[in-house]
Amino acid sequence: MIRTLKTYLAKDLARVTLLATAAITTVMTILAFIEPLREQGLTGQQALKFFGYVLPLMSSLTLPFAALFAATIVYGRFSQDNELMACRASGVCTLTLLRPAIWLGVAVTTVALALGLYAAPILLGLSEKTAKNDLRQIAFHRLKKQGYVKYKSRLFHADEVDPQRGWLRGVVGVDHSDPDNARCLVAASAKLEFHQVGGKTVAVFHPTNPAVFLQDGGTVGMEDEQRVRKGELPSMKDEPKTYDWNRLWRTWARPQESPVVTEALEQVKRYICIRRFQLDVLAGIQTHGRYDKLVELPPGSAGILGATTGPGQARRPRPMRVRIRARRARLREGRNLVLLTPPGGPERRGVFVQELVGQKLRRELKAREVRVRAVWSRIQPRPMVGLTLIDVKARYPSETWDEARTMDRDESGPFAVPAAIVAATRGIELEDLYADPLRFERLPGIVEMIRNLRSRTVRKLLRKVQAEVHQRLAYGLSCMFMVMLGAALGLMLRGGHLLAAFAISAIPGLAVVAMILMGRQLISNPDVPASYGITAIWGGFGVLAAVTLYIYAVPMRR
Repeated sequence: MIRTLKTYLAKDLARVTLLATAAITTVMTILAFIEPLREQGLTGQQALKFFGYVLPLMSSLTLPFAALFAATIVYGRFSQDNELMACRASGVCTLTLLRPAIWLGVAVTTVALALGLYAAPILLGLSEKTAKNDLRQIAFHRLKKQGYVKYKSRLFHADEVDPQRGWLRGVVGVDHSDPDNARCLVAASAKLEFHQVGGKTVAVFHPTNPAVFLQDGGTVGMEDEQRVRKGELPSMKDEPKTYDWNRLWRTWARPQESPVVTEALEQVKRYICIRRFQLDVLAGIQTHGRYDKLVELPPGSAGILGATTGPGQARRPRPMRVRIRARRARLREGRNLVLLTPPGGPERRGVFVQELVGQKLRRELKAREVRVRAVWSRIQPRPMVGLTLIDVKARYPSETWDEARTMDRDESGPFAVPAAIVAATRGIELEDLYADPLRFERLPGIVEMIRNLRSRTVRKLLRKVQAEVHQRLAYGLSCMFMVMLGAALGLMLRGGHLLAAFAISAIPGLAVVAMILMGRQLISNPDVPASYGITAIWGGFGVLAAVTLYIYAVPMRR
């Protein structure tokens, strides 16, 4: 008789759990599915992939609530139909009748832990990757639908969009990276290109004869290319929520191997390269009064630093070299450039620049000031240099200085950073840079950058990892007690009706989830001690376990 009762309850629990899981999961998946379709403009194939990833992912979240609801309604009906009274009259212990619910709780806990620790994070990462698989398509979709695309401090608007050929018409671009002096670009049309660089997508805008204006009322004038035209599109972020259990512990033990920290260390290496180049220029000018190591980059590299060569213009067949002669140089802190200035005196333009193709002089320039700007290219994985000459007098070999033309400024480049400096920087191991930054204390700012990386980026990452570990364990282990409590409350409160069972089961489930989410936010907040968040997460689990064990120990035994 007892075995028949257990089998009857177990089958009913399994049936209701599966039906409830299917219903809740389908509703939640459709709600999660509509937003990416609307925002990202997924293709049919991408939509099917996304739906396939989200469906099992949602199951890992909805299964515990479905089991809790099933236990409440099955045992509520068992009590409401007076079957519990008949069993007690026959001498059957109530705890014996609750064993199927306990075994269901154990099974749900095992599945929830397996999904939460391993399968769900992987599926979450795949679903996000599918939604952002084609950033070119997303950019054009947003331009067509909402008329603009924005990322960080750059915003672009287009009146008309031609995704097939990649052309935009009626273009307005705004770069407000400098809040005190934003730049606005206006052009009749622009070519929109996309490049894959190190797993990231970089958008490059080639405007047609744009007019550029400054916020302070000034105007840059008509230029072929502008800094405002480049922007890195948002790619999938590497977050601990997409880590499986093994990767969480590896990240906790060695955070310097995480992609987030590795990318930050790569940025430090690039900064080291730029700093070394700047010091090399300073040493050359201060020691010998000249610097002649700049060679033009090969074709296809123009425009990175705002040079005047447009995307459709022809390049010279041979690379150009530059010789710079000056008597004084200084490094302006806080900006990515070196200033080469004359020592003062009667000579107004005391910096000399010669452009040579092979051994042949192409052009000679005198300037009051030369700004050497070095940046790491987003399009090509190398550092690049551009020269900006202020108050310039330029002549060609066939001209005399009396015939030379005068300009307020002149742009030249891009040039390559000397290969020896690049090779030495690329030879730096990230592990050594993270562990021993004092090796680079002669380079201004390096030690401080590593300290900030450890105190901010690494600390924030470890907080997120800690929150994920406690959240997944607490949620998985809570499943067993939620199912057990739902079954007991169903018997006690006779929750056989659908709405009654839903209300009874929702209270403990939502309370536990609320405590877990609150604890997660507290742990992720660097201004709050992590112990507060851990206490909140496991406090909710502890209260649930204590209430469940008390009910099973006292009321259910009577």
